[in-house]
Amino acid sequence: MALLGRLGDVGDLDVPDDAPALEEVELGPPVPRPSKILAAALNYRSHAEESGLDLPDAPVLFAKLPSGLTGPTGEVVVPGGRERVDWEAELVVVIGRQVHRAPANEAWESVAGLMCGQDVSDREEQFRSVRQFTLAKSRDTYAPTGPILVTPDELPNPDDIALRSALDGEEVQSGRTSDLIFSVPELIGFASSWCTLEPGDLIFTGTPSGVGEGRDPPRYLRPGQLLETEIEGIGTMRNPTVEG
Repeated sequence: MALLGRLGDVGDLDVPDDAPALEEVELGPPVPRPSKILAAALNYRSHAEESGLDLPDAPVLFAKLPSGLTGPTGEVVVPGGRERVDWEAELVVVIGRQVHRAPANEAWESVAGLMCGQDVSDREEQFRSVRQFTLAKSRDTYAPTGPILVTPDELPNPDDIALRSALDGEEVQSGRTSDLIFSVPELIGFASSWCTLEPGDLIFTGTPSGVGEGRDPPRYLRPGQLLETEIEGIGTMRNPTVEG
């Protein structure tokens, strides 16, 4: 199945006539210096099923380091000797105001915008005997985001958005955010009950089924590939993988 769009296909924006095409510029992450990045593990029913795990009874959050951010066309580094680097297409929430113990029914009001994200993961590090979720998911370039920030009111239903990822043109993930175990408001409410969320903070909301680790046989990123991440109504990231 073809991706919905391409970098540059970002909706009905009012763009000046003399503005360069997005394909002609190098975009950085829309939010380059968040104070913190939180990410939800095992937050799609389809991903829990492919992983053979029970659904969590509360959100499972970990940190990604902001130094891992890169833009929607930035290179993703696959270090030599690391054989289990995986992809995870995700909807990323950008917090727009300070939030502390937000009621879930008011949480959307605190969202500045939504964007595409990839929670690139080194499974070897993530699942070793002493697990290292944060480091496994925070290597430099392991948090592509973009291509733009879209406010929730621009989407017909921000609680039901299609997302996909493709590797060298082959679709590897396809899902909808209606399959989230914990919705965006529930994630914001839970996270803000533990720590104050600041403007610009990011929440990676989880990934649907189709990750490389869950395939039979498993499949992982290799240098020289093109990883595409697309979210309906937001746009598409195109991140090449390189050896590093």
